[in-house]
Amino acid sequence: MQLPEDQYHKAEFPKNQIVLHHTASGPSAEGVINYWKSDKDRIATAFVIDGDGDIYQAFSSKYYAAHLGVSASAIKALGFADYGKRCDLLHKASIGIEICNWGGLTKDAKGRWVSYAGAVIKDCDIEFYPNGFRGYHAYQKYSPAILAATKELLLYLCDKYGISKEYKIGDFSVSKRAIGGENGIFTHTNYRPASDKQDLHPQPELIEMLKNLK
Repeated sequence: MQLPEDQYHKAEFPKNQIVLHHTASGPSAEGVINYWKSDKDRIATAFVIDGDGDIYQAFSSKYYAAHLGVSASAIKALGFADYGKRCDLLHKASIGIEICNWGGLTKDAKGRWVSYAGAVIKDCDIEFYPNGFRGYHAYQKYSPAILAATKELLLYLCDKYGISKEYKIGDFSVSKRAIGGENGIFTHTNYRPASDKQDLHPQPELIEMLKNLK
């Protein structure tokens, strides 16, 4: 399911990063891509993995769109003074992957799990963080099917573009390695502060998969 050409930048640029996101919405990859089609902003990722682990490609991985939203304050805090140029380069050099996942969950007055947008979630495997993670104590788990699909796609892209499989995500916090443009695999949390984004959450099975890519 392809995005129209005016929804991404059809310009080739060497790739040295892969960035993992989750949608904080339902399991439909088509719904995500149709949402991107609904506005004129070129905000998207090249790939979307749906709730069953099926991989959708929105546009060729050799092209790019905006997907990071790095703040000027985050870049300055890390000692960089080239906000506009750095944001542009990070988008051009990175490949984004969206995982369909409800993200952080809370319970409503009726004891039901709800998403940040108020959607009631049923039949959802939960990962609990007793000390919390970025404002939530509960998240929808990344399923075995999603983790397998993510691994398959990461291996393919790393081999295709010469991207490092070494684990560089660290503790899922803002990372100078990521914003500095280091070659590797990162998550959106490596570019955005805790008050802003929660993708991905540090599920043990996810970390194990990422650490064993090599």
